[in-house]
Amino acid sequence: MNKIFFMICFLTISNIAKSQTKALTDNGKEVLLFDNGTWTYLQDSSSVNSTSIDSLTLNKNKFTKTSQATFLVKSTSFNVGVFINPSKWAFASHKDNEKTPEYRFSLKSGEGYALMITEKTQVDLENMRQIALLNAQKASFDVKETSAEYRIVNNKKMLCLKFQGTVKGIKLAYFGYYYSNPNGTVQLLGFSSQQYFDSIQKELENFLNGLVEI
Repeated sequence: MNKIFFMICFLTISNIAKSQTKALTDNGKEVLLFDNGTWTYLQDSSSVNSTSIDSLTLNKNKFTKTSQATFLVKSTSFNVGVFINPSKWAFASHKDNEKTPEYRFSLKSGEGYALMITEKTQVDLENMRQIALLNAQKASFDVKETSAEYRIVNNKKMLCLKFQGTVKGIKLAYFGYYYSNPNGTVQLLGFSSQQYFDSIQKELENFLNGLVEI
């Protein structure tokens, strides 16, 4: 069951994580063009939370990797990586016929999974929240954002988002960090079924807190 569940999540997130192209319409509105030929307004209030990312609060806590996170999994795309606890997490890089994600992770105790998705393009945090929600909406008809804030993670400002939605009949919960610098962009996404999410949320957060700029 775990393998089937992971493959559904992996294939779904891999498909929606492909890069989108920005374009301008004749009237000057910015749109996102998707690989399947569809498009959407970047500022479409019917598709995204109407709250500006600039109004998001900054969590006053400082988030750092745990002392047990001793193994660094480095991105080959740009200067980021994630420190993991090797006694709790297993990982594998993408296969030769895959472009994304760069790495996939699984909690050895079961029910928890994560993906590191990277690209060599800088994306403003001001747009990242909207793009993440638009991507999620392509996979889940009932997706909703349950939390959004800025965090300082290992001395870098990151966007922290949580989503819930149904994918192929499975109710999923996502917990992700989003970070970008002039060398590229990384999405580090932890996820599980909603049934188990509360019980492993701390493990997912500890995993995400291993994200660093190298």
